Amino acid sequence: MSYRKSLLLVALTLAAGSVRADEWPKWRGPNGDGISHETGLLDKWPDEGPKKLWSAKVGLGFSSPIGNDGKIYLLSQDGNQEGLQCFDADTGKVVWVQSSSGGYPNNDYPGARATPTIDGKFIYTFGGGGDLICRDLDTGKEVWRDNILQKTHSKLNHWGQASSPLVTDKAVYVQCGEGGPIAVAVDKTNGNIGWTSQFSGNSGYAAPVLMDVGGTQELLVFAGDALFGLNPETGKTLWTTPWRTQYGVNAGSPIVKDDKIFVSSGYGQGAGQFQVTPTGLKPVWTTKEVDCKFNPAILDNGYLYCNSEDHNGKLKCLDWNTGKVTSSATGRTMMLGFGGSFVRDGDKLYALSQSGTLSLMSATPQEFKLISQAQVFDAGYAQVWSTPLIYHGRLYAKGQNELVCLDISAKPGTPQ
Repeated sequence: MSYRKSLLLVALTLAAGSVRADEWPKWRGPNGDGISHETGLLDKWPDEGPKKLWSAKVGLGFSSPIGNDGKIYLLSQDGNQEGLQCFDADTGKVVWVQSSSGGYPNNDYPGARATPTIDGKFIYTFGGGGDLICRDLDTGKEVWRDNILQKTHSKLNHWGQASSPLVTDKAVYVQCGEGGPIAVAVDKTNGNIGWTSQFSGNSGYAAPVLMDVGGTQELLVFAGDALFGLNPETGKTLWTTPWRTQYGVNAGSPIVKDDKIFVSSGYGQGAGQFQVTPTGLKPVWTTKEVDCKFNPAILDNGYLYCNSEDHNGKLKCLDWNTGKVTSSATGRTMMLGFGGSFVRDGDKLYALSQSGTLSLMSATPQEFKLISQAQVFDAGYAQVWSTPLIYHGRLYAKGQNELVCLDISAKPGTPQ
């Protein structure tokens, strides 16, 4: 082999490695879109399912695992204690665990809700009872803590605090509770309140999202009764549009592309797309064909892949421009339940049903096709609502009180 070809081979190998080494440091991944760019994954699983490499006992909740620098982080709850655990991604060995009081205080769907966010040398968690905590990433040692509900004189949301922290170069943004400001900006270095939103009312459960509008950033807050655009520097309301859902459950993060925003809620509310204009928000289309209760859709190449609450969690594909359904999953084996979730990699979905069934399926605008399936958790439990994580050739999934690591990599010589 020539020297030039050798260099090319090394470059291609390094490039492939860099793709596989994508970190997943926050809710819905590095780009906030729920899309993995891992390579070298199995096209089909063995009949018995992917090989389990390790499992660990964890607490209750619906927070999703994240991966960074060869470690897996998970927030869960045991009694009234919320615990943040750090695992070695390869072995499952506990690197550190830090617990604190102040978790979700009720027995109505107990457990942690929001997914942690890693930023530099720190990891931020928002507990079900309103505690926003910054910890050292290497040790888990607490740097600062604030109870957002107490600081903003808000009441606990009916089903607890669930908005995963949005961390920028200066601030941490989360939604608040009931009867106070809908959102807050906190100085990420010391926990001091930077601003509370101009509007007060009922917050929702969705993670805040930043949107670029003609070179200016706006903060999207999917609150309990409406979608808001806020000035991220001041909390001032730029625009708002009503979006009322039964029980105020607006939980799925808004999806953004160019000057358009997509939102969807369960309980029959449906979905809609809006355009941000100089004078406010303009409706583009709405539909009752899709109602995503918890997990937001994934936008990929002009199409939205959704888990719709209707028919017990039916997967559907929508055209981004028109809102028309282009394909739907058929058959009970591909029904995820309203709390089911998925991530996308290439043209495949890695879907976890709320009863613990893990599915590998191809998903295109033309069809959904089941490829492989395995029962990962006890089928008698129907609250598996955490989103699976694809990280360095493995899939990490959380059940009721177990975190499992499955090998989904296509090693040399592995049948495809």
